[in-house]
Amino acid sequence: MSNFWIHHSRKVHNVFFAATLLAASLLANIFVAPAQAQQASDALTLPDLSGLVWVEGDVFLGVHDAKRSSENPRISIVQLPNSELKGVTWRTLDLMFPGPAGLSNDLESASRIPGTNAFLFAESGQDGDRAPRIFLSIYDNETLKIKSYLEWPVPINNVESIAVSQIAEQLVFIYAERADSLPTTKLRWATLSLNPFKLEKFDEITYQGVDPVGKGARPIVALDVDSEGFIYIVSAYDPGSDDGPFRSVVWRVGKISGDENGNPQIELSDVKRLANLDGLKVESITVRELPEEGKQIYIGTDDEHYGGIIRLLPDVF
Repeated sequence: MSNFWIHHSRKVHNVFFAATLLAASLLANIFVAPAQAQQASDALTLPDLSGLVWVEGDVFLGVHDAKRSSENPRISIVQLPNSELKGVTWRTLDLMFPGPAGLSNDLESASRIPGTNAFLFAESGQDGDRAPRIFLSIYDNETLKIKSYLEWPVPINNVESIAVSQIAEQLVFIYAERADSLPTTKLRWATLSLNPFKLEKFDEITYQGVDPVGKGARPIVALDVDSEGFIYIVSAYDPGSDDGPFRSVVWRVGKISGDENGNPQIELSDVKRLANLDGLKVESITVRELPEEGKQIYIGTDDEHYGGIIRLLPDVF
């Protein structure tokens, strides 16, 4: 072969090799560089919903179980998705907590005062607080203000559920201990006055856990009462690990009404399973009652490491 063809062949080879290197470099920039530039993102959006209460329309108040020393949110406005909003949105409320104890400690439950824009929020007492509190708040124009509080008038260990019902003209406050790993818990109720803000003597009835039961089962972790007095609760299983697995069951367990003398009484009867939620730790329940849609049940979760969700249950009425 002549020197010309050898030299020309080498030039072609060198050009081809350089073009190959350039193409490889461009491909590396296209396929590798973006991956190297990406940042890991936190999938959590909505924090835990240890308490949940319907306000109006698609608006709810969510309670978060922050400890006193934490800067985490206590109460938020939670907005359901609609034609303009994709996904659940939430906004933390800046609150002033009255009394010498300052910031709330382990808020776990909430309830609306029927027929009003007033709400109760309760500390659980889990951390051995000497004086866990119940807060009376007013919601107006997307603003929540805590007006007053009272210390729990009875000893409590770990309350994660409260509700307020109305019998004739009388308000009735209801609560239950979560009773971790115990077969039963007590539903307790007392008449409630707002001015002055106080609770009278409590009555009680024993609730026998049905499902889940055994170690890690919590007979009542959420509670609400509808306008007819029907009582809804949530029972949950928590293995003690923030990774789960969790399990929850929603029940209708009875009704609160007035006896022959008009005194409030709770009858646990016609117990009905409304929903099974495997993999979720439900800690809040609220009934939304709209004229055009009737009764709807919403639940909120505290899935620990996984955050919280709010969901509408299938029609159970």
